[in-house]
Amino acid sequence: MAEESVKLPAYAVVADRIRRRILSGDLPPGARLPTEAELMQEFGFSRSTIREATRILASEHLVHTTRGPGGGTFVLRPDLGQLTTQVENSVALMTVAEMVTVDQLMDVRLLTEIHAAGTAAHLRTDEQLSRMRASLGPRENRPAYEADQDFHLQILAAAGNPMLELACAPVFRVLNDRFASEFASEDFWTTSHVDHERIMAAIERGDSMAAMSEMRRHLDRLIDAYKEMGLLREPADED
Repeated sequence: MAEESVKLPAYAVVADRIRRRILSGDLPPGARLPTEAELMQEFGFSRSTIREATRILASEHLVHTTRGPGGGTFVLRPDLGQLTTQVENSVALMTVAEMVTVDQLMDVRLLTEIHAAGTAAHLRTDEQLSRMRASLGPRENRPAYEADQDFHLQILAAAGNPMLELACAPVFRVLNDRFASEFASEDFWTTSHVDHERIMAAIERGDSMAAMSEMRRHLDRLIDAYKEMGLLREPADED
């Protein structure tokens, strides 16, 4: 017997229709949504239904409501920091549920950070170089994993592609916060710092190939370290 379709609550139907308009660009960032009265007339639902739909969209960071003269409900402009946090939470939950492994998370880093290092060497500004260099400074007042995280995130930002940040930054943070910060030794962080200095030097020289090579060497070293910590699967024996 065919599976019966699930009937959505009225507020979910309204939220879905408005969401589609936002994601299609019919209601671009900054656009004002129709008033509650206009939405009630359009969809044929009560004020409470319209308000619940708006609350759902606000919880998804798609709209925000302001009061007073000139107030209303407006489509939000995407915030990269907020988006990466949302993805980070999802990735963290996937690791807790054992839906992804450390091996798979490292695959994402290999696919994104090597390219980012090469691009950063070509595109970085003096201000970005200063921030990268500052992240390599003395770390007496903060945990080593925080300094490590800052350096890698600065490289992603300097690559100038927000999609690289969105794809890699959440994965990197989960690896650092959930695994490296707990299991890594002081020697691990000392070696990482030396690697970072070599990556930094290549980026400062504007040498994209060297930056990519140094990042590859660094990530390969991390993979070896994760194996020693017992966080990576050993290859299956061939028959």
